[in-house]
Amino acid sequence: MRMFKVLVACDPVQWRETLVAAFSENGFFDVVGGVASGEMLEATTALRPDVVAWKLEEEGDDPAAQVVELCGRCPSVLPVLLVEDPRRLNFLGLLRAGVRGCLPLRLLPRQVAQAVEHIVQAGLVCLPRPGPESLDGERSEGGCFPPYQLTRREYEVLSLLGQNCSNQEIASNLCLAESTVKTHLHNIFRKLGAQNRTEAILAASRLRLPKPD
Repeated sequence: MRMFKVLVACDPVQWRETLVAAFSENGFFDVVGGVASGEMLEATTALRPDVVAWKLEEEGDDPAAQVVELCGRCPSVLPVLLVEDPRRLNFLGLLRAGVRGCLPLRLLPRQVAQAVEHIVQAGLVCLPRPGPESLDGERSEGGCFPPYQLTRREYEVLSLLGQNCSNQEIASNLCLAESTVKTHLHNIFRKLGAQNRTEAILAASRLRLPKPD
């Protein structure tokens, strides 16, 4: 089985070492390095990992801009963010930038490694459940939501949506009723924080979705 190279970029050093150990014990990853969050870009450029598990700084530049720079330097890398408070992030902006996952820091290190394995192995998009504040950054509500994943069927529907297929064409390709397609689209929009098909298609294009067989 191919080992996927992962770079861990986070602080403090004790938590970084624990996370590196969790990825090493997972059996799916080859840990190529563990660096401070501020060294993520330089380390990724030098080490060329398949995946970057990166803890966002509490203060600093726009994470979407940093992800754009990261994907510009290493187009094949899969960025997965580790954040204290996912509510403060604009998920649509991060999806457009190329983020493949956003995991809360309250997860245990082994849970982080397992979630990243699912992202890499199954091609899933893993994000916290978005509230209204995640769409426009204007509102904030209490509560921290658990991470969720797109199902395989939702992923297939989103992939076809990214090819500008109509509901009828998606139903025909996947042998589904149009009403079932509409249900899947509703769930996809909710999970990605998309308001309409155009925003979902934009997310699909940034996620480098594969074409269905």
